[in-house]
Amino acid sequence: SEAAMRRHLIKIFNRMPEGTPALSVHCASKNDDFGYRLLYTGQDFNWSFRSNFWRNTLFFCRFWWGQQTIAFDVYNDGWADGYHHTYTYAVNKHGVFRNYDEIPTDDMVIVRAWPY
Repeated sequence: SEAAMRRHLIKIFNRMPEGTPALSVHCASKNDDFGYRLLYTGQDFNWSFRSNFWRNTLFFCRFWWGQQTIAFDVYNDGWADGYHHTYTYAVNKHGVFRNYDEIPTDDMVIVRAWPY
C-alpha cells in the first residue's frame, strides 16, 4: 500500500541546562536496535525509516538522566493521529516534549515527565 511506503523521521534533542549530566538514550524496535547513545546538552540523534508492510512498526526509547529514567513509544503505526513525517522530541529538566516540526519549538506538548 502507499501508506506503508511513507517515510518517517525521529529526532531527539538534549535540551538540558549546560553543565548537567549527559542524557543516555536507548532506542529500538523489534528489528532495529540503535544501542546506547550519550547526548550532551545541545546534541541530537535521529533516524529515518519506512513503515513496514503490515503497518505495525513501533519504536520505543528509554532515557536516563542522573538517577532518573523514563521510557515510552516514540513511534507507533497504530497511533490514530494521522500521518506525520517528523516526530521531534526535546528532553529538558521537566521531561520529554514532542512536536511534528524539524526542530524543537516553544509550543511542544509534554509526553512524559521525569518521575521526580
